[in-house]
Amino acid sequence: MYSWKTIRTACAVLLLLPIVHLAYLVSQDMLKTMRVAPETWANEVAAYAEEDRATQLPVHPVLVVGGRPATLWQGLDDLLSPRPVLMRGLSEATVSDITHYHGELVGYYQPSALVLLPGNSEFHIRDNKSAQELATAIRKLIELDESFGAERDYYIFTPLKTPLYPEDYARIDEASRLLERWARETPRVSILDANALLSLAGGTPSPDFFRLDGVNLNESGYLRLSLLLMERMEQQEATL
Repeated sequence: MYSWKTIRTACAVLLLLPIVHLAYLVSQDMLKTMRVAPETWANEVAAYAEEDRATQLPVHPVLVVGGRPATLWQGLDDLLSPRPVLMRGLSEATVSDITHYHGELVGYYQPSALVLLPGNSEFHIRDNKSAQELATAIRKLIELDESFGAERDYYIFTPLKTPLYPEDYARIDEASRLLERWARETPRVSILDANALLSLAGGTPSPDFFRLDGVNLNESGYLRLSLLLMERMEQQEATL
């Protein structure tokens, strides 16, 4: 017979095992995210390729790429119907990571329109870009796509201001100005700044549109992004 103390200790260990396992998985995911090399996302890109082989892909879809914000974006296909929509977000990937995997994430799908939603990882976790560096990274992605003779519309969201990182606001404003200036000289590129739609009267981000983490949008926040994109796409299509 085992003593009550031994049984209690064994039960406590068994109860802690899932927590320890979860902590291990979280730490592994964080270590992966902290690695700057774009090969960090090779497994996620491979998973998309496997999924593509098992499904009927839409023809010339509206393709959404980006980091965490693109991964969490839901419901866009309903609003943009009958246009087919394909979401290809990569965890905490940066624009430079997306550029590295351009062939797999963009070129392969031959989209009618490319939507880019940069994530918070441009300024935190994986990188610490200046406004100029982010604008340059976005321009390089579009220029790479155009170099293959692509003829499609580009919808670029400016970085989103979040309640958690007020120190980023000035950098985001500058990046938005640089992107707007570039787009005025670049046909078929539209810059979408959703920050005004997600802000309080004073211009700071409203917590009502963000999850409790103060970084990621909630359903109401994504709905505003979706409506802004839909409106801009309809305006663009009306001019063709």
